[in-house]
Amino acid sequence: MKLIRKETPSSQAAESGREPPWKLLVVDDEPDVRQLTALNLRDFQFENRRLELIQAGSASEARACLEQHPDIAVALIDVVMETDDAGLRLVEAIRREFRNEMMRLVIRTGQPGVAPERYVIDHFDIDDYKDKTELTAQKLYTTVRSALKAYRDLHRLELNRQGLARVLEVTPQLYQMHCAACHGFRGEG
Repeated sequence: MKLIRKETPSSQAAESGREPPWKLLVVDDEPDVRQLTALNLRDFQFENRRLELIQAGSASEARACLEQHPDIAVALIDVVMETDDAGLRLVEAIRREFRNEMMRLVIRTGQPGVAPERYVIDHFDIDDYKDKTELTAQKLYTTVRSALKAYRDLHRLELNRQGLARVLEVTPQLYQMHCAACHGFRGEG
């Protein structure tokens, strides 16, 4: 059974370029894995926004991508690349050096024995851990969609926090203006 989604005005607006795409960083030293990821996610949309795939073949290439694109929402990161722990070092760099707490990080490894899941989950600030052999097209879709939803929610919370901080910042000034207006109205000085 094939489901057909009806186009809405907001999805057409997204297609016309009004809504920027979600940025997904794919870090893997295997070109086939990067190509397969791009193929499996080519028609992906979340909230009427497409994906922009940014690909890196190594942790050092990924660092350059992070400098160019600080607004990456999700990163799929292989563990074993230049070194046995290059992906894990990249995770640490994203969180500590780039100070990016917002980006959702998914470890995707083909050698789970090198970086056992429990150890990685307990010791690194990641959001998910996937073995490449079990990551089917459907599971990849679910993983990326869930990560984007978490990113979106965190982003909204941060915007709300910033707005509240601004309100709290100007509240004393508003109170002083109010008091001055009340005293001026009464003719007090």
